[in-house]
Amino acid sequence: MNSMTRNITFLSSLILFSCTKDDFTWNVKKLPCVITFYNSSEDFFSQVSMSGMTNNTFGTGPNNFYKDKIIKVKKGQAYDLQVNFQTTSPAVSVYAYFDWNGDGDFLDSDESVLISSNINFTSVTKSITVPSNAVKGEYYARFIVRAGPGSTTSSAPCIGGYYGEVEDYPLVIE
Repeated sequence: MNSMTRNITFLSSLILFSCTKDDFTWNVKKLPCVITFYNSSEDFFSQVSMSGMTNNTFGTGPNNFYKDKIIKVKKGQAYDLQVNFQTTSPAVSVYAYFDWNGDGDFLDSDESVLISSNINFTSVTKSITVPSNAVKGEYYARFIVRAGPGSTTSSAPCIGGYYGEVEDYPLVIE
């Protein structure tokens, strides 16, 4: 059977069984960009806590995804976000990112929050309000600490560096 015959047979079977939006790639959730840090031995999160979810990590590694630590929020409500982190660098930036509209990135104007840019404030609580126009569903939250010479203190959610840590969490908007 040549490739053209195989393709026609495959397309015929799709029509015969009538695919729906719940089949194949429609169920694939867009993941946020992958970033890398190489050294988190001195610059890392020790705790992230929000909306009943608390994760004590104590610098488990430079790149982490905690799929079992779900942050559940409701549209229009405010929640306290508490982050504790350690850093030895005077050049530090700590950000939180929330994919409120479910588009798979953290690039929209209301999706990033500066937590700290001061080495003296390593335990910070911020009030985070879920936008009233947030899209219900399962998405992602990201927390980044960037530090040290050669690392950027950018607010960009997809830029890593040498020193620091990224922690990604499932975000459920109800």
